[in-house]
Amino acid sequence: MNPALSFLLCALALVAIVLVVLGTSIWRGSKLGAQEAHQAQIRADDPVQANAAVYRDQIRDLEKEYLLGNATSQELQIAKDELARRMLEDLGEMQDPLAQKDQASLVTKPQAQAWRAPWVGVMSFVFLVPIAAMLMYASLGQPLALDPENLQFQAQEGSDITPEKMAEMATALTRRLQDQPNQVDGWVMLARIQRAREYFDESDEAFKKALALSKDDNLAIEHAEVLAQKNQGNFSGQPWAIIQRVLTADPQHLNALLLAGSASYAEMNYRSALRFWERAREVIEPNSLEAPELDQAIAQTREKMGLPASPSRSNAMANRITGRVSLIKELADKVAPTDTVFIFATPVSGSRMPLAIIKTTADKLPYDFVLDDSTAMSSGAKLSSMSEVTVKVRISKGGQAAVQPGDLGVSLTPVKLGSSGLNLMVREPLQ
Repeated sequence: MNPALSFLLCALALVAIVLVVLGTSIWRGSKLGAQEAHQAQIRADDPVQANAAVYRDQIRDLEKEYLLGNATSQELQIAKDELARRMLEDLGEMQDPLAQKDQASLVTKPQAQAWRAPWVGVMSFVFLVPIAAMLMYASLGQPLALDPENLQFQAQEGSDITPEKMAEMATALTRRLQDQPNQVDGWVMLARIQRAREYFDESDEAFKKALALSKDDNLAIEHAEVLAQKNQGNFSGQPWAIIQRVLTADPQHLNALLLAGSASYAEMNYRSALRFWERAREVIEPNSLEAPELDQAIAQTREKMGLPASPSRSNAMANRITGRVSLIKELADKVAPTDTVFIFATPVSGSRMPLAIIKTTADKLPYDFVLDDSTAMSSGAKLSSMSEVTVKVRISKGGQAAVQPGDLGVSLTPVKLGSSGLNLMVREPLQ
């Protein structure tokens, strides 16, 4: 359906609902008004009767309060006595008949007739409100927005935001944030505008202000992207530190996994890129818009690595082992950030040749790993050919494949293929 027509239908439906509700209220109010006018006429004709009616109402209210427990019997009797005294005083001060006649004239015949004719007010309301709304929209709104051709034209015009407009937006936001510096959304918007303008230093500062007000990991990942853009696409240093921090707190953080894959791919570390992107593929919704692009990136990475096309997700998960490697605090002073960390799987018995291996550094710990055929050392011996393996971790100062004195590590066996969430804590030196 045309958006303009949808808007009109919704507006008409809302107006109809409002008119029904308010019209009903006016009708009921008119009936109550007629009753009040009639009672006013009675009070004007007979003041004594009118005063008596008022005092009767007040006595009923007092009795109601007594029944509700808001007054004691003694308080009720005192209030009744006070009302009786006031009534006697009022009767003694009653106006003369001529004054009563003048008071009765206050209730005029046209007023009584108006109250007895509620349809006049209701119908006037029903016709006048839509007309007034149309006139107001015509003068204050934008009637051209209801024109489909104009909508299409504006969409085409608005799709191209000129650098001048973006500069004006950045200037206006900067001024507003000087007066209202605690607006997180404002700082985020300014950071994104400056990033789109390729003013990366200004974007960096705006993201810092936003993150000082909100510890949002998604904003932190955006900040890491900006920092990398400041460094001509280099993610080393603070950008990688932000990514690792987010993934340490939440290993399934989608944006962090996607950016980690992109950063690894930019560094031509295709194995890491594939590992991060395949983990992201497990997290992402199957029908999301990003899924096809991510599948394409995974396919290109596997092609660069000389690997076959990705198997089905169920088979891929059954042929892999995932987990986390960490180091106890007591051994932290014995490990340098540049020490090499080997994570690998070997057959439970027989050959000690790794079937799959990942190599990283100690500054990345705790480290979430995925061992599968993409991390195989050779095409002749693959992890998927085994039903269970031994998973080992070794921290080496020299970075050599052979075990050296002083190396730290941990071993877990047997581990079934398809296992996930392994917790490999390095607690002691290798024997």
